Amino acid sequence: MNPSALAARIAELELEVGRQEVQHQQLVVAKGRLDRELQRFQAIQRYVQRAVLVRDLEGLHILTLEAIVEAFEFEIALFLRWDGNLSVAQAFGFDDPPSAAALPFEKGWIEDGASRILKQDDPVLKAWSALGLREAIIAPVADKDGELSGILVGGRTLVRGELYDEVSAEQRSSFEVLVGQAEALFHNFTLAAEIRERNQRLQSLTRSYSRFVPFEFLELLGRDSIEAVSPADHIRLDMTILFADLRGFTNTSESLGAEKAFVLLNEYLQVMEPEISARHGFISQYQGDGFVALFHRGADSAIAAATGICRALANLNKIRAARDEAALRIGIGINSGELMLGAIGGEQRLNGNVVGDAVNLASRVEGLTKLYGAVCVLTDATVRRLSHSACSFLRELDRVVVVGGTTPVTIYELMDLDPPALRGGKLDAAKEFQRGLGLYRDGVFAAAVDAFTRCLKVCPNDHAATLYVKRCCELMQSPQVSGWQGITVLDRK
Repeated sequence: MNPSALAARIAELELEVGRQEVQHQQLVVAKGRLDRELQRFQAIQRYVQRAVLVRDLEGLHILTLEAIVEAFEFEIALFLRWDGNLSVAQAFGFDDPPSAAALPFEKGWIEDGASRILKQDDPVLKAWSALGLREAIIAPVADKDGELSGILVGGRTLVRGELYDEVSAEQRSSFEVLVGQAEALFHNFTLAAEIRERNQRLQSLTRSYSRFVPFEFLELLGRDSIEAVSPADHIRLDMTILFADLRGFTNTSESLGAEKAFVLLNEYLQVMEPEISARHGFISQYQGDGFVALFHRGADSAIAAATGICRALANLNKIRAARDEAALRIGIGINSGELMLGAIGGEQRLNGNVVGDAVNLASRVEGLTKLYGAVCVLTDATVRRLSHSACSFLRELDRVVVVGGTTPVTIYELMDLDPPALRGGKLDAAKEFQRGLGLYRDGVFAAAVDAFTRCLKVCPNDHAATLYVKRCCELMQSPQVSGWQGITVLDRK
């Protein structure tokens, strides 16, 4: 090869080596850029993973600013809140955090929701001189309705900014990705907070409603809230109904006056209600000095509730005695059967209520506690529904036709609720009482008087035995009733 050709070949080889060196340098630069981009996206990924665990919005803002500094090797980061004025909500990386005072703002600074790189001579940084920024990237943050809610800022300060590389265009694209993630997290957090607040308000409202309409009432109607109940809602159920009434409250309230009587009623009812709910019942209505409670889990629950409210009343009477106040007495009537439970009223005002013969009979039976001197009277319909362990001491009292009724009903006394001495006396005389009741129904009144008189010798305070002695004596002086079956037909409540 001649010298000129050799020289040309050498030149070509040198040029090729130069091109390869340039390509190598370009690859090194590209690889460095890709490595930095990968590190940024990894930092963004870590940010998202941590952010979903944050439980307060302020903490989420702080974590976002930390991620901006980590991902972009920025010196500082800020979240500027927009609420009609622009102010510093959170700042990270400052030795002296900037004041939260309002900053100048023009919407033209953020166009079409895009990010911007701000250099030292940019009008925005001059307007925000209080922040002491040398250069920065800024990006708007929209709320869930797409309206401006703030601006995220990452960059360098005038104090130490020259120690860092300049903010680059490649950082801007990654910055927009992080801001997009932050915006979505802010939206989710705000939405979740709104849902929690709404649920809390709903729960609070439901608790408030439940003081007027029991949860159990709604559940039995198959409704989730009081708003879903309409006047047409009703359901047919087999339930046990408990009526309770204070004895002599009318006279007590007249002596106390309206205000003190109101206080007494509240004190009394506040100790009654927990005993009902503890046995899976609920108070359907308050009726002056009395109340109606419903039990849909069986008659045993009603008997347990009757025992509970009597025990609670005894404790309340101890407190009243310490205040030198008279003891309160109660009468309880219990019946079981089919009833209609539903909403009664108009569109503007509804009341949860129950109607049916079973309800009316329970009310009438409560009134019989006065006549027979019993704390609690229950019907045979309830007795048939009781388990063997529901109560220990039941005594048959009578067969009656209540006011407004036509069918005889057998009633029983729950002696469990009597004071121990009285209950013991009744139990000792139980066989004689049962014998007297049989003689009374057979129309053998003289022998019935003897039986009930023997009961009174054993238990002088047995009001029912006293009542039967009086009845039998009156019947012996009256013409024999044809077809006598020992059924008491009541002519008053």
